[in-house]
Amino acid sequence: MKLHRLLAQFLLPVFCCLAAAQARALTVFLVGDSTVANFDLPDPRQGWGQVIGPYFAADVTVKNYALSGRSSKSFLAEGAWAPVLEQIKPGDYVLIQFGHNDEKRDAERGTDPYSSYQECLSQYVDDTAKAGGSPILITSVARGSFRRNFSHGNYPDAMIALAKKKGIPYIDLNARSEALYHKLGGSVTYSLFIASIDGKDNTHFTPAGAQAIAKLVAQGIQELGIPLSEKVQLGQ
Repeated sequence: MKLHRLLAQFLLPVFCCLAAAQARALTVFLVGDSTVANFDLPDPRQGWGQVIGPYFAADVTVKNYALSGRSSKSFLAEGAWAPVLEQIKPGDYVLIQFGHNDEKRDAERGTDPYSSYQECLSQYVDDTAKAGGSPILITSVARGSFRRNFSHGNYPDAMIALAKKKGIPYIDLNARSEALYHKLGGSVTYSLFIASIDGKDNTHFTPAGAQAIAKLVAQGIQELGIPLSEKVQLGQ
């Protein structure tokens, strides 16, 4: 019995520490398009979601479910949202960035900013909230034209309007990235895009570009003043 008591006295604090650590741990899920997605070598592209993990504390797990070529509509229709939704637990966050492919005019992906686009976004937001998670809407990162920046038409404004209507946090990554490009200037901005490799692609990022945008997202989260903000580490 003495041995049992000694073991209990030793193991109980260990179990309590493990339980406390598990309670504090949370997952950040990412859903979006190719500007967020993971890419494997030899593909030169990187999405910002691929490199945002180091900007969070060690008890935050990032799971990137973003897929190339998807819109808010097709991501749902293809069933890509379902495996994310079934994993969300109270305290988790879902970062949602769609818009690039919603602009496409094909039936599978195209949406209208103030109707079907907002309807699709609402499903992600409402599903996340029902699961006990917290949604964060992120406007589409700006393309680089090196003469002017494409603002994705009405899609960023439509997303922001929805976020305000539903009272949920959002990051205007479109505006933040445009401001960064103007600050850096044409030649440095050019190096952030695959266009610096193939001369054409002003949508997808080089590793340097992905890092720059990931930092903008992390800064945006930190400025939201939500519990996740306390998990952001910008000292790199």
